[in-house]
Amino acid sequence: MLQRNIMIAALMMLATPAAAGWTLPCVFGGCSITFVSPEYAAKPVQPLDLEAALAQINAYRTKSGRKPVVLDERLSRAAAAQSKDQAWRSRIGHDGSDGSKPMQRAARAGYRAKIASENVASGQKSFSDVMHSWEGSSGHRENLLRPEVTAVGVAMAKNSSGWPYWTLVLGAEKVNAKKDTEESATMGKEEGPGQPQPLTKEGCKTAGMKWNDQSNACG
Repeated sequence: MLQRNIMIAALMMLATPAAAGWTLPCVFGGCSITFVSPEYAAKPVQPLDLEAALAQINAYRTKSGRKPVVLDERLSRAAAAQSKDQAWRSRIGHDGSDGSKPMQRAARAGYRAKIASENVASGQKSFSDVMHSWEGSSGHRENLLRPEVTAVGVAMAKNSSGWPYWTLVLGAEKVNAKKDTEESATMGKEEGPGQPQPLTKEGCKTAGMKWNDQSNACG
């Protein structure tokens, strides 16, 4: 099915050489691949401006009646990990090469998410072009406009051929995330390292030691 769609896309591009590009959503959703004309392919990939990207995302959300989001460095690290992974494999998708999912990558970056949605794209020359592709796809729009989302992270990485891979992570952190972290740290300080427990009679024998019935202990 995917091969057939790619062939149709290629034929369409041959028929419209002046077009900037044609986007094919991934079969399983959440990502988009752009087939481009020679003119568009010759353009350089524009560097990612995080603040400008955030402004575009918030403009789209505000226009649709959603609250603006903030840029979260942890989610950007999670996005960067997936962009680099896709670029390394020269393959678009949501599964990491280690089998990780968006929620797991957010957690690795220190973000305790209750929501971690992810949009990825490949081939677009700028974040503006990426947003245009996502806005035209129902699955991507749903992620962009999720009302519960409060923060985003965005990244782009290129493979050895210069082909760009874009990743946007949209998240909402658990309400008690900070409290849980503080309590864990406090408990660790109060409890300290665990104390070694004395061997039982059976444990003593297993270790090859003699059990002293008088002292009720090994040795």
